Amino acid sequence: MRAGRRHGGLPRALVGLGLVLALVGAAAGCSGGGDKKTNGLEGLAPAEVGSRAVTTLRTAPGVHLSGSVTSPGGDAPADYDLVLSPTTTRGTVEEYGQQTQLVKIKADTYVRRARSYYTATGDSAAADLLADRWVRLAAADAAKYSYFTLNGFSDSLRSYLVGLAGKVEQEKVDGERAVRVRASDGTTFEVANTGPAYPLRITLAGDSTTRLRLADFRTPDAATAPSSPIDLSSIG
Repeated sequence: MRAGRRHGGLPRALVGLGLVLALVGAAAGCSGGGDKKTNGLEGLAPAEVGSRAVTTLRTAPGVHLSGSVTSPGGDAPADYDLVLSPTTTRGTVEEYGQQTQLVKIKADTYVRRARSYYTATGDSAAADLLADRWVRLAAADAAKYSYFTLNGFSDSLRSYLVGLAGKVEQEKVDGERAVRVRASDGTTFEVANTGPAYPLRITLAGDSTTRLRLADFRTPDAATAPSSPIDLSSIG
């Protein structure tokens, strides 16, 4: 009888051991291998997801920001294509149907615009002097671009967080795991669900609708001040 129990018990032990090993292997496959671990955003409240995204963005070494703003009134949309770092901004802003080249270095803001920009905005008197020239803006004019800094843009998003509610949805953005949180007015934050909680796509609803895409969260190439700008910074 003892021999029979020994003979019958050994296979059951091996089966049990095999099951344990299989479960361990499956767990290892989930935590490593082909799929990355999440950063835990899927388990947070929607407003906390948004808050994490804004905080993480504010401390990023840099970001490529692109997008547009459209108005129900039919005004010409504003389009952005900018590279932001903690101290610099460079790229283009389209407004009034015209493009502005923009460089910001700390407190200094430089723009270059075609003659058509000045005539479209009714400032034809400035066209002869400023058209197609780099201009260092006076403080009052530079203030309209204060939003276009890494800190300024990040901080401007905070007022939209309070409306985020409901379900945290998991999805993919450009093949990468992400979560989506929404507000009842149509505001949406889509945030990386692996690694740093960077916002990847943002829709901001209100009197106008802003749709933004964020990518390349790394230190950008250095921005340099334009040579020989027309200096209006001492005015106003």
